[in-house]
Amino acid sequence: TETHYVGVRATAAWIRAVDAALGSHDAEKYTETIGMALTRPPGHHATHSLSNGFCIYNFAMAATKHALSINPTMKISILDWDVHFGQGLMDILDKCSNDEGDEYDWTSNVRYASLHQVPCFPYEGQTRKIQGKYENVMTIPIQPESTWCCGYKDLFTTYALPFICTKDVWE
Repeated sequence: TETHYVGVRATAAWIRAVDAALGSHDAEKYTETIGMALTRPPGHHATHSLSNGFCIYNFAMAATKHALSINPTMKISILDWDVHFGQGLMDILDKCSNDEGDEYDWTSNVRYASLHQVPCFPYEGQTRKIQGKYENVMTIPIQPESTWCCGYKDLFTTYALPFICTKDVWE
């Protein structure tokens, strides 16, 4: 019971962060700013149909779908900076590309970059590559004991940030 309550509260925190960032539920009046929700666990292991790795709900995808319900043409980038690869996010992007009731394929507006340690649970994302139906998922594995100055900064600035921030890639 407590797990469900905490999961619902965390999902609500992410949705409130989207509302704060967009400033309005009215797609005509929204203003772009920054929103953040700090919750644990991150939810990134929960797949389309399976709770996994202590993640009951996938907060990032709930927030993404909420944002797209406000503005369906919005481009959303998810930067997953965690010791584990968020295979749940990738699974949802792969399996939910045409959810019933959606007028278009919303997953084409979502870009996901994961920086994660290998080898480590869930033992996926072992190689750096771009994948997905829209080439909108980038896995960036990092070796154990990497530091910001010794490897991490280069992967972050050379691969992750350009992948999620470069406007031309979305066109």
